[in-house]
Order: sequence, then C-alpha cells, then structure tokens
Amino acid sequence: MFMVLLLLPLLIGFPIPGFAQFMDKGDHIEVAKGTKLCPNIRIETAKGAQEPGRFFWKVTSKMRKNGTQTVATFGYETVYDPKSGDTTITERLYQEDFATFFKKDPEHKGMLLMISPQDGRVEAIVDVCAKKK
Repeated sequence: MFMVLLLLPLLIGFPIPGFAQFMDKGDHIEVAKGTKLCPNIRIETAKGAQEPGRFFWKVTSKMRKNGTQTVATFGYETVYDPKSGDTTITERLYQEDFATFFKKDPEHKGMLLMISPQDGRVEAIVDVCAKKK
C-alpha cells in the first residue's frame, strides 16, 4: 500500500508518453503509430464534400528526422452480395504509406492539419476517430 502511494504522484506528475496520441515536436506534431484519424464531418460538409466521412487515415510510422510520418488512406465501401442479398460496409485500402506532416489547426481547436511535404498544401483536417459503440 505504501508503494502505491509513492508511485501514484509520480505517474500523475510524469505521464507516460506512450499514452499520448499527439506529441508536440516543435514545428510539427507526432501522431502515435496506429492512430486512426477521421475528417471532421461538419468541416467537410461546409467545404462541399459529397460523401463526408467516407475516408479515414491510419498512421503507419513514427516521425522521421524530416518531420514526416507515413499514413494509409482507407475508405468505406458498400458491398452487395448477390447470393445472399445482403449489403455490408467494408474498409478498403486506397493509398498505402504516403508521407505527410501534422500540424495543429489554428482555426479548429483540437484538430490537426495533414500537410503535403511536396507542396505544403493542406490535404485534410483530421482528429482521432471516435470509438464505435
């Protein structure tokens, strides 16, 4: 019991970095490998997206020396089974392992910008996907 009382303030005072999904690394943000990122539906709808929320990204690497990380793009697809007549929604890989920078979005609190290292344009405004119940 005495050890627990000693360790509790240490854990509270010094959080373990592995629990954080975003780590500020100066000019860029490091997103934990394996994190699933989704677009903000309201922002996508306001921009005129036809199917907001159809795509999402999974971070597939740690941050490199140049500040980039790799992500894979997935999309939800409706698949019809002609034998059973059932329709299911599946995840489909669209683009595997492309480099991007992550930065905090100054206009949308808690959101991140995915920025192309090639030309500096914003590819998407994302946040950690909500857990499905």
